[in-house]
Amino acid sequence: MSQQNQRQNLIFILAAILTGAVIVAGTLIYILLKTTETPSNLSSLTSSDTSVSTPDVAEAPVETSPPENIITIPADTKLQQPTSQPKANLGKNLGGVNLQNKDLRRMNLRQAQMGGANLAKSNLSGVDLSGANMGGANLSQANLTNANLSGADLRGANLSGANLKGANLDDAYTDGANFNGAILP
Repeated sequence: MSQQNQRQNLIFILAAILTGAVIVAGTLIYILLKTTETPSNLSSLTSSDTSVSTPDVAEAPVETSPPENIITIPADTKLQQPTSQPKANLGKNLGGVNLQNKDLRRMNLRQAQMGGANLAKSNLSGVDLSGANMGGANLSQANLTNANLSGADLRGANLSGANLKGANLDDAYTDGANFNGAILP
């Protein structure tokens, strides 16, 4: 009878050790995933992070009035169909959004509407921001190393203390932008 008790005790001990090992391994995997987690799109950012505030929809952060020069095309005019596929993720509207202290390295922000957005201390290293509207955005102390800002609208943006080392600013609009203390390319 003592041999049977010894077997049961041994099985019980082994089960307890294995259960503990599974819990520890699961906890380590969870911690590892949380520390390396980067947003792949804005919906994962806004649904999982409560610190991201939604913009005030009562007042648009950027100019939304219709253009003065509206071109009318006669109804009998045949329009040429585009020969290439439209590019995905162009023109995201992130105007006025609070993305302070966020790691945005994997986001596609080409031609994004980001006027008035708070991107202070955010990591935008290597991000394609070409053609983006970032007028009035707060980019103070942001990491913009090797970012593509060609053709971006940075008028009135706050880039004080930002790291722009290796950034492409070709054809960027920088009138009224604050570059105090910024590391320039």
